[in-house]
Amino acid sequence: MTTAGAGYVRAVSIWRPVVAVLLAVLVLSGCGDSSERPVRDRVERLREDARALRERAEERVDRVRDDVQGLEEDARRIGRDLEARVRRAFEDLERAVPRADGRTAPPRGAGEEDGIDAFLTGVLGRVDRYWSRTFAAADLPEPRVGYRWLAEGETVPTGCGSPADDTSAFYCPGDDTIYVGRRIADGVFRGVLRGFPGEAAEGRAIGDFGVAYIVAHEYAHNLQAELGVLDSRRRGASARPFELQADCLAGAWGASAYRAGELQEGDVEEALSTALAVGDFEVGSQEHHGTPEERRDAWLVGFETGEPRRCSVYLEA
Repeated sequence: MTTAGAGYVRAVSIWRPVVAVLLAVLVLSGCGDSSERPVRDRVERLREDARALRERAEERVDRVRDDVQGLEEDARRIGRDLEARVRRAFEDLERAVPRADGRTAPPRGAGEEDGIDAFLTGVLGRVDRYWSRTFAAADLPEPRVGYRWLAEGETVPTGCGSPADDTSAFYCPGDDTIYVGRRIADGVFRGVLRGFPGEAAEGRAIGDFGVAYIVAHEYAHNLQAELGVLDSRRRGASARPFELQADCLAGAWGASAYRAGELQEGDVEEALSTALAVGDFEVGSQEHHGTPEERRDAWLVGFETGEPRRCSVYLEA
């Protein structure tokens, strides 16, 4: 072999490993591309799926938002319609307010009565007569309500879930009945009952007209039920506007009794003091009935104006 030939062989021998390495690298590179491509494709498909899911979720959120807005608008419309209906009813009542007289026409009840029972029935009869004549003059159906005066130690079931006893004073729309315990009525009548939350505001439940205020207030809740006002109280809503309106309506009846010459000296003060006494300070509770001052002032709005329509303001707030 010539020298040149020997050099060629040596050159080939030297480069052969290099070429082999390069070929191996190229082969491996090719294998890497082919194995990574399916992974990239899968990642891309996952991204596309995620985008599609996000778009569908956004569309669903938009539909739910539209549905909620529609429901809120329906609720506002129903509230406006109910408010207008209640306002018209009270305006009709105002145009038809009669002068009260001393005669009574007791609503549904039972039995011969004496003492505090007879007094309660007499007051309820005067309140009932005033509102019955007022409703009739406004072409509204005559209000109807039952009543139950509970003896000391007596407890009876009601249509509102909780029982009534001798310390009760409430109207139950479930059975359309006013419940008043003789113990609480007699205690207020004689001015000896203590423990009312508003006593901290110098309130004291006292006197015959203090009892009359309580009866007229509970009767006003019956009026709210018959006029559909109580239907507007949503679950979890505060009782305060409905209680203050009932105080105002009780004051409107008080004004009619005053115009008829039925009140005696000190009666107005007894009603105001009792309204202060039954006020409370639980402003964060849905059962908050109004502060002592709010309850007193609500009764005064009804009494000083003698206009039932003015009492609709408490549901507009």
